[in-house]
Amino acid sequence: MSSPPSAGRTAAIAVATGLNYGYFGAAMAGAQLFLSPQLGLSVGEQGTLFAVPVLGMLFGVLVANRVVTRAGRRATLLAMSLVIAGLGAVSPLVANLWWIDGTRLLIGVAVGVMTVVVPVYVAEAAPPAVRGRLAVLYQVATVGGVVGAFVVAYALSPAGLWRVMLAVTAPAAAVCAALLLRAPDTVAGARREPGPGVLAELFGPRYRPVTTFVVILGALVQLTGVSAVGNFAPRIFEGMGFRGSFALLILPAIVQVCGLLAALASASAVDRLGRRATLLGGTAVMAAGHALLVAAFAAERGGTALGLAGLLAFTVGFNAGLGSLLWIYASEGYTDRLRGAGATALLLPNLAANFVLAQFFLGALSTLGGARTFAALLAVSAGSWFYLFRRAPETRGRTLDEIHEYWQNGRSWAKP
Repeated sequence: MSSPPSAGRTAAIAVATGLNYGYFGAAMAGAQLFLSPQLGLSVGEQGTLFAVPVLGMLFGVLVANRVVTRAGRRATLLAMSLVIAGLGAVSPLVANLWWIDGTRLLIGVAVGVMTVVVPVYVAEAAPPAVRGRLAVLYQVATVGGVVGAFVVAYALSPAGLWRVMLAVTAPAAAVCAALLLRAPDTVAGARREPGPGVLAELFGPRYRPVTTFVVILGALVQLTGVSAVGNFAPRIFEGMGFRGSFALLILPAIVQVCGLLAALASASAVDRLGRRATLLGGTAVMAAGHALLVAAFAAERGGTALGLAGLLAFTVGFNAGLGSLLWIYASEGYTDRLRGAGATALLLPNLAANFVLAQFFLGALSTLGGARTFAALLAVSAGSWFYLFRRAPETRGRTLDEIHEYWQNGRSWAKP
């Protein structure tokens, strides 16, 4: 059996893969400001720039378990990093929508596989004393990649270098590949994959309550509009009256930094405040952010200040609530054997909702207007709050065995 990677190498892999994932997800947000006019893209065609990679990620999530079972963690991550590096380099070379969408679809497949495998690899490779910190580090690096994408776009905006904005994905992925090249595999972990019949078990009588909750939670995360707000942040700022590269590219980066700080604060406070209080409080702040955005688009004057406050409130609320608690509920509800399958059950509705929002959000913003579009998202956020109020349990201070019994005993805590 290979010896596990050192804590330093594991941390470097977590940071590099997180940065790469975050950058790829956000790079098009800035690039499409220059790419769309050059290619004369319609609103629907602009939506495909964001929706097609999500479609690829859906497929990648579906095949990830089979790929990693055959190849192992490290080999899978190395292969996917090389795919992203190669396709990331050639994708912006041809200024043609079909070429760009096609290459981004394939990159999305590789990113989808990595999305499933990276957290597992990091958790298995990390020494127990730093496992939690490295998991948080990966999430922080992902947001750092998003911020970096907006900063790079701003730096290159005077010359409109959208090709370079997109191509930075290639060297970022190459760094991941270089780190993985000499890293050992977590062979023991690779042998603990769920066998056939996992889907039936997830939706069988024993695990159906937690799986239903996780699936709905995964969908709600996207239906509240988080990815759409991130993908189309420059267009949203533009619609509220902001002008200039700084406003359209740096302000979204500032909003993401505030979200990152909220996630860090939530991580340190969740065990003091409890899961429910953190989740419901964050969701309420999200809804308030949507309400401010409705007011911003409806206002004839002062909409820019209201809009900036709304985006800040929404992003902070999401990262402090749903964004932070999503994986906690998913990981606590399943045994070790089913935890990976449970993550897939969460990701599939999450990505499906992401695809719908990516394809149609900009069209809704253009045809319905910002006030009506964000009013619809406000309704989703309010509905999410009521659903979570009724269905989200408080698991603070409970052992994993107690939590498993809660879900398996008809959502009832065992009496002491």
